[in-house]
Amino acid sequence: MATCGRKTANLVLGLGFKIPSICVDTHVHRISNRLGWIRTRTPEQSEESLKIFFPKLYWIELNTILVTFGQNICLPVSPKCSRCAVLKFCKRIKVGISR
Repeated sequence: MATCGRKTANLVLGLGFKIPSICVDTHVHRISNRLGWIRTRTPEQSEESLKIFFPKLYWIELNTILVTFGQNICLPVSPKCSRCAVLKFCKRIKVGISR
């Protein structure tokens, strides 16, 4: 799509047209690295790494799940680790202080 960025284009492809794509925003990038699924520096690198990590079946819903999780539990600063359902699987990469 010529008039929008990669993130928006992938969101439209996935949610609008059901074409498997991974929409990587700040939450998806941060959480995927924090959990230790991938080790990337940019959203573009995260998208490519997540395509390898997850089967296509999960690509479309990944953004919605991780954005909600990132807004409510896995916050950028002082995440609510004590309320996290996946804490025992989390590598807590770059987590300083948590609640």
